Amino acid sequence: MLPCERKRYLVLWHVIQGQTPAQIAALGLMSAKSVRIQIHQYHQGGLDALQERVHPGRTSVLTPEIIADVGQQIAAGQQVWNSRSLVAYVFERYGVTVGRSAMRTQLHHAGMSWQRTRLVVAGQADPETKTAFKTDLEAVKRGL
Repeated sequence: MLPCERKRYLVLWHVIQGQTPAQIAALGLMSAKSVRIQIHQYHQGGLDALQERVHPGRTSVLTPEIIADVGQQIAAGQQVWNSRSLVAYVFERYGVTVGRSAMRTQLHHAGMSWQRTRLVVAGQADPETKTAFKTDLEAVKRGL
């Protein structure tokens, strides 16, 4: 059970106990107007009306095909991509305008994440060369 649903059921319990919406609002659960709305919904649809409903939100202008193409471009590695260059690529290729943060969010939902590039040393130096360098460094520090 979600916390918002629990709050609605608790409001209903207080109503059954005989409290007014103003008294329930004084408890800090929700405003008196919201209490009245919950009571009305309960009278219209019973306990099922108090359950949380799906809030789908706005659909993205980036279709799964566009996201797949962007993923292929990134995986190809022909250039270094950032959100600004990806937004420009999508606009040039598909004529779709999207913000940088929306692009990052959609890529994150598609399982892609931004990663900082870092220097990777190809191999370790020769251990003898290391010790020789350290002794030479100590000699330079001493002024020899």
